Amino acid sequence: MEKAALLRSISCSTLACNRFFFRYSNRLSRSAASFSSSVSRSHHRSFGTLTRRSVLRRHWRLLPASSIPSTRCFCSLAPKAIATSPEQASPDFVSTEDDFAEKYGFEKVSEQFIQECKSKAVLYKHKKTGAEVMSVSNDDENKVFGVVFRTPPWKDSTGIPHILEHSVLCGSRKYPLKEPFVELLKGSLHTFLNAFTYPDRTCYPVASTNTKDFYNLVDVYLDAVFFPKCVEDFQTFQQEGWHYELNNPSEDISYKGVVFNEMKGVYSQPDNILGRTAQQALFPDNAYGVDSGGDPNVIPKLTFEEFKEFHQKYYHPGNARIWFYGDDDPNERLRILSEYLDLFDTSPASRESRVEPQKLFSKPVRIVEKYPAGEGGDLKKKHMVCLNWVLSDKPLDLETELALGFLDHLMLGTPASPLRKILLESGLGEAIVGGGMEDDLLQPQFSIGLKGVSDDDIPRVEELVMTTLKSLAEEGFDSEAVEASMNTIEFSLRENNTGSFPRGLSLMLRSIGKWIYDMDPFEPLKYEKPLMDLKARIAEEGSKAVFSPLIEKYILNNPHCVTVEMQPDPEKASRDEAAEREILKKVKAGMTEEDLAELARATQELRLKQETPDPPEALKSVPGLSLLDIPKEPIHVPTEIGVINDVKVLQHNLFTNDVLYTEIVFDMSSLKQNLLPLVPLFWFQTVCAIIAQGQNLNHCYSHHLQLILPELNLNFTFLYCFVGSIVLVNFLIVGSQSLMEMGTKELDFVQLNQLIGRKTGGISVYPFTSSVRGKEDPCRHIIVRGKAMAGHAEDLFNLVNCILQEVQFTDQQRFKQFVSQSKARMESRLRGSGHGIAAARMDAKLNTAGWIAEQMGGVSYLEFLQALEKKVDQDWIGISSSLEEIRKSLLSRKGCLINMTSEGKNLTNSEKYVSKFLDLLPSSSPVEKTTWNARLSSENEAILVPTQVNYVGKATNIYDTGYQLKGSAYVISKYISNTWLWDRVRVSGGAYGGFCDFDTYSGVFSFLSYRDPNLLQTLDIYDGTGDFLRQLEMDDDTLTKAIIGTIGDVDSYQLPDAKGYSSLLRYLLGVTEEERRKRREEILSTSLKDFKEFADVIEAAKHKGVVVAVASQDDVDAANKEHPNFFQVKKAL
Repeated sequence: MEKAALLRSISCSTLACNRFFFRYSNRLSRSAASFSSSVSRSHHRSFGTLTRRSVLRRHWRLLPASSIPSTRCFCSLAPKAIATSPEQASPDFVSTEDDFAEKYGFEKVSEQFIQECKSKAVLYKHKKTGAEVMSVSNDDENKVFGVVFRTPPWKDSTGIPHILEHSVLCGSRKYPLKEPFVELLKGSLHTFLNAFTYPDRTCYPVASTNTKDFYNLVDVYLDAVFFPKCVEDFQTFQQEGWHYELNNPSEDISYKGVVFNEMKGVYSQPDNILGRTAQQALFPDNAYGVDSGGDPNVIPKLTFEEFKEFHQKYYHPGNARIWFYGDDDPNERLRILSEYLDLFDTSPASRESRVEPQKLFSKPVRIVEKYPAGEGGDLKKKHMVCLNWVLSDKPLDLETELALGFLDHLMLGTPASPLRKILLESGLGEAIVGGGMEDDLLQPQFSIGLKGVSDDDIPRVEELVMTTLKSLAEEGFDSEAVEASMNTIEFSLRENNTGSFPRGLSLMLRSIGKWIYDMDPFEPLKYEKPLMDLKARIAEEGSKAVFSPLIEKYILNNPHCVTVEMQPDPEKASRDEAAEREILKKVKAGMTEEDLAELARATQELRLKQETPDPPEALKSVPGLSLLDIPKEPIHVPTEIGVINDVKVLQHNLFTNDVLYTEIVFDMSSLKQNLLPLVPLFWFQTVCAIIAQGQNLNHCYSHHLQLILPELNLNFTFLYCFVGSIVLVNFLIVGSQSLMEMGTKELDFVQLNQLIGRKTGGISVYPFTSSVRGKEDPCRHIIVRGKAMAGHAEDLFNLVNCILQEVQFTDQQRFKQFVSQSKARMESRLRGSGHGIAAARMDAKLNTAGWIAEQMGGVSYLEFLQALEKKVDQDWIGISSSLEEIRKSLLSRKGCLINMTSEGKNLTNSEKYVSKFLDLLPSSSPVEKTTWNARLSSENEAILVPTQVNYVGKATNIYDTGYQLKGSAYVISKYISNTWLWDRVRVSGGAYGGFCDFDTYSGVFSFLSYRDPNLLQTLDIYDGTGDFLRQLEMDDDTLTKAIIGTIGDVDSYQLPDAKGYSSLLRYLLGVTEEERRKRREEILSTSLKDFKEFADVIEAAKHKGVVVAVASQDDVDAANKEHPNFFQVKKAL
């Protein structure tokens, strides 16, 4: 994939809306990855800072750059609900369908029409095995399949569910190659391909818009989960789980394993440690009391026999929930399933896998833990404290869940929400921790606290949380806040904008949230009635009567509370590493010479297997498409370019269900260079989960990384600009804090936020920077994004004008809070998203656009924040003046551009509001255009952080070698990621991920690794890429797969708002329709010769590349010892 513009464009909307959509939608469902990705396998990724468990419970496999458009849940006044009755299928159709079900061994349990997603849903049960199947039929071309097993971990944190989730995708009965999963990555048109491990279940979902491709994916996944090779292959267990590694009997033994190193990274992050500690303390007596992802200290206790037994016990159809969704033939679904399910008999797994509820405590519990901290700064002010409750000893009814979701949004969902506002304004901490309401497990929880707290202030934080909650219970919420929250949430539910995350998968995870606990799988899909009932109840009884009893019952009068205090310990990381070395030293001491020789032999044998390609006959077993299945033309987005008040306006006539999406673009070229680091504070930063707003993967790990993990809480947006489409993968989303949280002359920031919630779907402001191919000057803009129901278009543009022109920069203390929050987020990002930091730093050394971005979101920005925190009290007048100067430099009709996406009539009706908005803008900027031509110095650099894993990058600008862009570069870079780097960095190297990226706008080709136990060894692998390409032999089938997989990226599935936004970015970057067609033709005609020729181009990275690593002190010292002065060292924490 292509990074195409290490953009630090951070898009966004109100975090609030997202948080609710994740909570309710997911119980109304639920998911993370990490994320936390994070972010995010399910051992997925993690998401945002407000969701503390996010980073915690996900793992994904490192996928080469999955495309996740920049979409957030904006809030707005939603259309009124319309009561509908379930549609009845015709008797003839029902009879035919029932006959098919009977033929294939299924009985129909229930059938309902789900008006909320305009789908017919049928629940089947397989007679022989008891497997349950939900078949959802509608006109959505983005088809989804998923199989979910209930997999509560056994009595310890060895991580069996997570390791098994990785391992089953490493070859199966019908597909006997090393990793069919990777072959699917290489050569399918999937719109989603991953796997998640939650604390109590494991999910295997796929999606595609191509029916043939979809059924190929389904078959590979079904064979993988039911008939995996891993249960007979000890080496797969070693590779994905853990093993002792010894290259030479004279050397030290080390631990290796993909999951082992992934979890070392997770356990290096303070927020993760906090979340894990809280969950295990809240649930000491059931499955949630141990870590399904695996504790690195415990993982090496797992045996292969236990691993095999776990699969045999739980991976049975009787313990499965199977989901189909989309416009494919529902009868064909049953036929495919019957081929697998009929091979099994009944099993007691479904009874034995049930999760028992945790009994509620009779009194609160307090826990104190240490976390690894850097030596810099005042450690006394680096404490964390979080209060956590289990709300009930049994699942809640849907109306109560919905009401708690609203309450969560009211208390924490926006900057103006009282609990969030009071905690941050107290000055007792730097940023919020705790995920608020969490309902993706059997029992709902609520968590809230602060980090960056002085040790003396811990009791004050606890007291403030409780007194604020008491005050809210006694006084309630004002009517404007309730109305804004209601409209925000209702808009989100009705819009159902899940970004690139398939809507069918969002619905699956909602349904599973009940279904996995043997409850009604239809109920979570139907929000209309509980929503209408809740609105009616609030109207009749008042919001206080609805929400105050919830606060009192579930929080204030609830003794099942765990308070977790986290204390910084600068020695913890080194102690942990020393303890691991001591264990391994004892292991070696207990071995004979013969044992050591055998271990060295086994290590080489495993590596040989990992690095030996699959035989051609095995590769051919994986079903695929042909080039005849691929459209020759790029996806067309209707775009009409007009002019209003001398400003260009791009309009995209697409069906949006009466929602108007707009972007207003301002030129940033008049901004003085020294003001750049203030821009993120002018437009501030906020974190949001990224797997589209439909799912909160807080408690899961995922199979692969989806290139950049949502769970990582990054500060950048990597723009993957394929010539076919442009999609954003957001790391940490930057929004408009100073503008959104300072208030105007007439409205304080609370009133302003409430007005935005009541009238729009959300407004965000963020910088967008990128190189432009063939030009010296970079693309540098500020983008204002907003959305609203078409009937509120005037409100939307009026509010945008208010935010841009009327907000006052006068509140010194609030601004200081922004600085502290930003600093805390950047410090967190350094630990968990080191590859993002390394990528930004390398880009800043190689081009101006990268330097601009790094000033607004990299190590330079962190250093600026550290200095600014002190400067706020010393020179507030100067800072306030600088913020005002930024506004004057940016706001102008000159260089402005408007982009709108909606139905034609809405676009036409909105033109008068656009004209009025433009009339209010200054005609030109009072500041002259400036030239920025700065870069960081090009020496190799190591950023030191307290971590157990590394993030290793190397990059060069291949345009400097004379290389001229061809579409084949897209195919080649993706192939390098999916083969050479996957095999060497991840599989045999033990990192969680390794990938390369080519920014075709700047020419920067970069290599990156994620949660990597190595440093110099990984750089050697990068340097071997040219030889890999020269020696590459590739048959026609392999080449076809590589081409098709690249087209899948180019044609990534997008909802209408993302299509309009992609078209805007192409316009800004000068990508014409002619170029898109040309690049597509070049992709489709890629040959082995192109790979060979690219080898010489990539050699520039070996000889002229710049290296940046985010790594531990020990590993950097070892590298500099082996290669003196290789790294210039920078301490960031």
